[in-house]
Amino acid sequence: MIAPTRSVDKSPATPWWLPSFTGLFLGFVFFVLTFTPSLVPRPPVFQGLLGGLAFAIGYAIGRGGVVLWRYLELPELPRALWRAIAIALAVPCAIAAAIYVPQAAAWQDEVRARLNMPPMEPASLLLVVLIAAVVAIVLLLLGRLLVLGFGAASALVYRRVPRRIASLLGALIFAVLVVTVVNGTLVSAVIGAIDRAQALVDVTDPPGASVPAEDTRSGGPGSGIAWQQLGRAGKQFVTEGPRKADIETFTGRDALEPIRVYAGLRAADTPEDQARKALDDLIRMDAFSRAVLVIATPTGTGWVDNNGIAPLEYMHGGDVATVAVQYSYLQSPLSLILEPGRSQESAAAVFRVIYRYWNDLPEDQRPKLYLFGLSLGSLGSEASPPIHAWLGDSFEGAVWAGPPFRNRIWRAIQRDRDEGSPSWRPVFEGGSNFRVIGHGDSARDASSDWGRVRMVYIAYPSDAIVFFEESMFYRQPEWMQPPRGEDVSPLLRWFPIVTALQVGIDMMFAAAVPPGFGHDYAAADYMEAWTAVTAPRNWSDDEARRLAEEMNTEGAAGSISR
Repeated sequence: MIAPTRSVDKSPATPWWLPSFTGLFLGFVFFVLTFTPSLVPRPPVFQGLLGGLAFAIGYAIGRGGVVLWRYLELPELPRALWRAIAIALAVPCAIAAAIYVPQAAAWQDEVRARLNMPPMEPASLLLVVLIAAVVAIVLLLLGRLLVLGFGAASALVYRRVPRRIASLLGALIFAVLVVTVVNGTLVSAVIGAIDRAQALVDVTDPPGASVPAEDTRSGGPGSGIAWQQLGRAGKQFVTEGPRKADIETFTGRDALEPIRVYAGLRAADTPEDQARKALDDLIRMDAFSRAVLVIATPTGTGWVDNNGIAPLEYMHGGDVATVAVQYSYLQSPLSLILEPGRSQESAAAVFRVIYRYWNDLPEDQRPKLYLFGLSLGSLGSEASPPIHAWLGDSFEGAVWAGPPFRNRIWRAIQRDRDEGSPSWRPVFEGGSNFRVIGHGDSARDASSDWGRVRMVYIAYPSDAIVFFEESMFYRQPEWMQPPRGEDVSPLLRWFPIVTALQVGIDMMFAAAVPPGFGHDYAAADYMEAWTAVTAPRNWSDDEARRLAEEMNTEGAAGSISR
C-alpha cells in the first residue's frame, strides 16, 4: 500500500511551534494590503497595529483551512509539489511587498491632500514592521492558547464518544466556558475600570470653563442643577456659545439671551429623573416662551458640538432654548460597544418627559420643537420620538450629523433611496421629509417641496463612522462604486476582510481631520442644515458666510473628547 502524502504544513506529530506555510502566505498578503489607502490617513503606530492584526487574521484563516481540510480527510498534494508551489508563491509575495510597502507614504499623502492636510513626515518603516510583528506574535500566541484549550476539552470528552464528535463537543464546551468567563467577568471588569477612570475625568473643569453669570444657563444663578452636577462636557456646553451681546454685535439687531440647559449623570440617578431636572430648569428659565426649542442628544461623553448649536442661536436672534442630558462617561466608540442601547434609552426618556410638557401647552403659545444629534447622539436622537410624535402634534424637524452605521432610519434611506442617487448622498422620496448634504451642499434645493417634518442629515463621504458596514468583510460596499464621494480617494480598493479592518481603524481617526471632512462637521454645513429646517427670518447667506469664517477662525469646535 502506498503511504498517504502530506503537505509542508505540520501534521499532528510535528512540533507545535513550527508555522503553517499556508497561514504565513495569507497573513503576509493581508499585511501587505493594509498599506493601501482608505478613507483617512493612518499614523505609523496604528498602521503597525493594523498590519499585525491583519497578519494574524490571515494566518488564522490559512491555518484553519488546513486543519479543516485534514479533519475532513481530503487528499493532500505530494510534499515535493507543495514545496514547489510554496516557492512559486513566495516570488509574487516579495514583488508585492517591494511595490506596496514603499508606496504606502505616497498613498497616505494622496489621501491627506484630498482632506486638505499637509504631507506626512517620513515615517519609519522599521517601526511599522516592528509593531506589526509584536501584535501578530501576541495574537498568534493567544490563538495557540485557545487551540490548546479546545484540545484539552476534546481529550476529556474523547474517553466516552468517537473522535470527531469529541472534537466538536470539546470545542463547544470550551467556547461556552470562554464566552461565559469573558462576558461575565472580564468584560464587566473592563467596563467598570474604564467607567471609573472616565468618571474621574468627568468631574474636572475643561479649560476656560467657569460658572455662568447668566440665569439662562444650567449651573448658573437660579438653576436647579449645580455646577458640579453638569460634568465636564456639560460645563463646556454652558460656557460656550454666544451671549445676547455677541448676537447683537454680529447681526446689528436686538437679541435675546440664548438658553442652554444641561443635566449631567450626577444630577439624578435615572434618565427620567435627569430629564425632569432638565425640564425644571427649562420651566424656571421660561424656555417654553421661546421661538425654538432643541432637544440635543450628546455624544458618548456628553459632548454637544457648539458648532451645531451656536449658528442656530445667531440666526434666530438668541430666541432659542437647547436642552441636553448626559448618558455616559465613555467616548462614543466605547459607549456604542460596551453600553449598547444607552444613548437610545436616555434620548427616549428625555424626549418623553419634555414632549409631554410641551404638548400640553396651547399650540400658539409654545416653541417649535426640533431634535439635534451628532455621531452617537444622532443614533439616540433618531430613535427617541415615539410614533405619535411623528403623526400627531409632531416635532418640527431635526438636524443629524455623522449618523453611525447603526442608525436605522439612515440605513433605510440609503437602502430605499431614489434611483440614480449614490449611497453616499442618497435622495429619499425627492427630499420631501429627509435630505442629505455633504460639505458645501445646499439642503434647500430638492425635487419635492418640504413635507410636514423637515430632517437633514449631514454626512461626509470620507466619514468611516457613517459608512462602515459589517458586510465589507465579504462584499464591496456600494459607496465604493463610481461615482465616489468627492473626498474619497480613487486609489481605494476593496479587498475581503482587509478593507473592513482598514475602515474600522479609520473610525478611530475620523475626527482627526480638518472641518468638512471625515467626522469633523463644519459650522457652515450646520448652518445650511438649520436654515433649511427652521427657515429663519432676517437671516442672509452673507451673514452665514461671515459667521462661518468667524467660527472657523476662533476654532469653535469643543475640546471635549467625543
